[in-house]
Amino acid sequence: MLDVKMAKTPLLLDHLVGFTMIRDLELLEISLLNTLHNLMQPQHLEILKLDSAGSPIEKILHGKPTCSIQTDNLTISDELKQADQAISASELSHIVTRNDQGLLFVYLLLETQFEKSYLVIASPQALSDQDAYFLSGVLQIYRNFCSLLQHAQTDELTGLANRKTFDEYFSKVRKPPAAASGHDAADKRADNAGEYWLAMADIDRFKSINDRFGHLYGDEVLVLFSQIMKSTFRSDDMLFRFGGEEFVIVLRCRDQESCREVLERFRQRIEDRNFPQVGVVTVSMGAVKLDPDTFSATLLDYADKALYHSKHNGRNQVTFFEDMLAEGTASRHVVEAGDISLF
Repeated sequence: MLDVKMAKTPLLLDHLVGFTMIRDLELLEISLLNTLHNLMQPQHLEILKLDSAGSPIEKILHGKPTCSIQTDNLTISDELKQADQAISASELSHIVTRNDQGLLFVYLLLETQFEKSYLVIASPQALSDQDAYFLSGVLQIYRNFCSLLQHAQTDELTGLANRKTFDEYFSKVRKPPAAASGHDAADKRADNAGEYWLAMADIDRFKSINDRFGHLYGDEVLVLFSQIMKSTFRSDDMLFRFGGEEFVIVLRCRDQESCREVLERFRQRIEDRNFPQVGVVTVSMGAVKLDPDTFSATLLDYADKALYHSKHNGRNQVTFFEDMLAEGTASRHVVEAGDISLF
């Protein structure tokens, strides 16, 4: 037994070195699958992600030569549904069950308020002691490193993604997201067709809140505000705190009117909430459709111009940059050939 473990140690160390060089959670998931495949050679290997209702939102399948990511028309077997239910109802970290091909080993990797991810291993027979030994160690290292990455990418006060991760997340919006599931009937974004939109949200008169009630109550407003964001938007929408009272949302909707409905619903929920000691709080927003050929900084500038329009025309409202273009109150940036200098 010891000799077998020692034989695998150099390979494991190589993979662990690779772990520590990765700063992207998706790449880390792929690296985990590659590591376990090389160490164990299982029959089937995947990472399954479920939303808070237990519906599948993504599968990452190990394959040769590359892993594949699936997000459309996903289903899960009854065995995996039962394993999810059993783990959710207990303090177990994994379940071993059986299907027509043999055994399924289902390990809980990570769990948040909005989703959970499982490692699924299919094997015709039980794991050997050595494979179970290495698997336990690798998964603990993986969870620890994911926790470190999430801490570095998360705003400590609100739990939202922080400003420095925006560019990384922004580059992923070209990937087709999974269909929504488990959301209320008012959510009209449950189909896959649609466009991405970027919205900037700024709490109205936030400086006055801090001045009148103190920073402790100001922080409480930020926490409650972010909680309403999380409960209003979908788990596959991207929510960021850019700093202070400024937030950014990247969401997918069929069209501008659908996006407006979602943002208006969020604006109204903020206005309807009674914030302790402070009372009524409102939010102004500016939004723009994402163009993959436009720099993220330019799109942020467009959304900021729309936000500025909301702020200076009564606050507590949503403005779209596209509406400003139609009204002639804004224009797109035009980059001339002579405007770019490399040195």
